Amino acid sequence: MIRFAADYFDGQTSRAHPVEATAEAGLLRVQGENVEFAFPLDRIQIAPPAGQARSVVHLPDARELHSADHAALLELSRITASARPERWAHLLESRLRFALAALVVSVLIVFAGLRWGLPAVALLATHTLPAGLDHRIGEEALALMDKVSLSPSKLPAARRQALAQKLAVQCRKQACPPYRLLFRDSRLFGANAMALPGGAVVVTDALVNLSRHDEEVLAVIAHELGHVQHRHSLRLALQSIGAGAILVAITGDIGSATDLGAGLPSLLLQSGYSRDMEREADAYALAWLRTACIPPRRFADLLSRIDKNASNTSLLDSHPGTLERIQPFRAATGCT
Repeated sequence: MIRFAADYFDGQTSRAHPVEATAEAGLLRVQGENVEFAFPLDRIQIAPPAGQARSVVHLPDARELHSADHAALLELSRITASARPERWAHLLESRLRFALAALVVSVLIVFAGLRWGLPAVALLATHTLPAGLDHRIGEEALALMDKVSLSPSKLPAARRQALAQKLAVQCRKQACPPYRLLFRDSRLFGANAMALPGGAVVVTDALVNLSRHDEEVLAVIAHELGHVQHRHSLRLALQSIGAGAILVAITGDIGSATDLGAGLPSLLLQSGYSRDMEREADAYALAWLRTACIPPRRFADLLSRIDKNASNTSLLDSHPGTLERIQPFRAATGCT
């Protein structure tokens, strides 16, 4: 026999009726002042307790019993045939091993979504979204960079024009994605080049000054054209938005999604490409250089000068190591 005190609500008014409930022989009997009835146990449902709040026994016709006797109701829930999801949730939460297993599974699901799910969805979306979206994001990113990290190029106009013409000559010989070649000075980025959504390729003065041959600059630009060709910047943006959506789903903080949308151009400047994206751009550059009959080692030479402490890829690196990247360019020979 299970006995407990409770407040009875008849489902019609908000008045609480103090009663005593008894579970025995497959029936739940409820008795109190002007209250007396019984129901089969298979017709009641017990909501699991939430913290120190009273437990609720749901009766037919929207009637309820509210009781603070958690021990009695826990025992009652064990002998009832309730299949409410809340009961199973409480059962899982009340067992440490189940809770730990659920935590591990949840972490694995989130990790798999971020590691493989988001890149796959972003890649699919990249092939369907209009090119105008790239251009708009790229313009906003460039405007932000010009305000905070870039300044007008100090290279002689003739030098910039000569590099632009050499690139244009090569792109008339082979297919190049739509691009805009821009030169900027930057203390923050140093010797660098970057591709923005929409086809803008920014080359810093420091990179040009570090080069020992124009073909080295063209080799780096070819790598950036690979990013443009595969729309990597847009994919990166979509992955970042997807990660923000997952964060909102987990934390319920809708402000995070708003902040992410407002700061997307800045995010593109701070986030690097993944290993796969860098390898795709390198493969594009290698094929481009061989078609242009530019020695692929030009890319390796300049990259080695930029990264004087070149290393191989480690397990935790988000980008491929420089030594891994330059190896195919040093090994390649001849034209295609």
